[in-house]
Amino acid sequence: MDYPIDEKIYQEFRKNFNATNVFECEREYVELYNLGYALLDRMEKCAGYVNAHTMPPKSEEEFILLMVYGSMVVDATKLVLQLLKVENPYTQDAQITYSYFADICEENSLILSDGKIPTDDKVWEYLRSLSFAHPFKTSRPKFLEKDEIQYSPTVTPNVNPIFLPLNAESTVDIMIYSTAFPDIKHLNIPYARIIGYISSRYQLLSLGTEKLKQIIEKKKQEWKKQKIQISATPIDTLKSADAIMKSRHEDTRLCELIPLLEVQSTLEENRLQIRAYQSKIESAISQIVTFVESLDTDGLNNYLEQILQVTKPKYSGADYQIQKIFSGLNQYADEGEQMFGLKQADAFYKDCGYKWVKIDVSQMGNEEIKLLVRIACEQEAQNKK
Repeated sequence: MDYPIDEKIYQEFRKNFNATNVFECEREYVELYNLGYALLDRMEKCAGYVNAHTMPPKSEEEFILLMVYGSMVVDATKLVLQLLKVENPYTQDAQITYSYFADICEENSLILSDGKIPTDDKVWEYLRSLSFAHPFKTSRPKFLEKDEIQYSPTVTPNVNPIFLPLNAESTVDIMIYSTAFPDIKHLNIPYARIIGYISSRYQLLSLGTEKLKQIIEKKKQEWKKQKIQISATPIDTLKSADAIMKSRHEDTRLCELIPLLEVQSTLEENRLQIRAYQSKIESAISQIVTFVESLDTDGLNNYLEQILQVTKPKYSGADYQIQKIFSGLNQYADEGEQMFGLKQADAFYKDCGYKWVKIDVSQMGNEEIKLLVRIACEQEAQNKK
């Protein structure tokens, strides 16, 4: 069955919207980002309701809910296109702008002062005001007489007027009181037209998806021109790579490698082990450069995970010790967490680390302690093989 709200359209929009952090982080897209997530969070429910109510409604309440969810779809899509500066194909002069309600306007004399028929968008706004009775009177449409005010006391869904053929479309009947004429007027709108209109405006979201793709591709072309400054010092090379990834609004673990290279051995006993570990990191820099300059963020993140992975010893309590060492010995931890991290580092040293390195928490800084813990864990794992 073909549904009026094709869920693949908003799912594709979501996929591209989440494909980069640009929309979240860059100032020019902040409003789009907020609206986009509001749209995506609501769209699933809106789509579900509209798709479940393609048949004429059985009650006024059911119809009004259809108009509510339909309005969310129509309005949100319209605003997304505006923020993305996408040209709407339903312009005043386009023939498709009069696809759903033109004949109804002619039959009911809903004509503008210049003799033209109002667009589908204008008729939709008129129907919405009448059906919601909000703000309880309708005086905005330009096809009404001067100072005319209309009221709609009731909406009757699923009507087959007696003067229409038996196979005629089921309509929604909107009763109208007007200050411009004494009689009650009935506006009959085929329900299928209303559904069709909602669907046609929702499908414009695919234009928004194409614009997202264009923005992302333009960014990628800019990023491909970025080159890491290969320095004589590995630390500066990594800092350049990290700065580039931050300019792309990508969170990576590059910044964790830099302090590992900056550590100087406090004790002579650890100097060779520390230098060997740092050399291993330095040998990985050329591959890191390749990942960054080829825009392979997933490849970079997987590679960094391998480099920074800590293989925890098998003895009881090791997992807890390692967790508290790395969570406590960082710049964001409070004093209590710092002290507990040092306590666990000392315990780790006595349980396992003493076999491979020398750790003295009273003399060493946090980064050196964490590096020595890494080295000890690596040596322990290799020894168990």
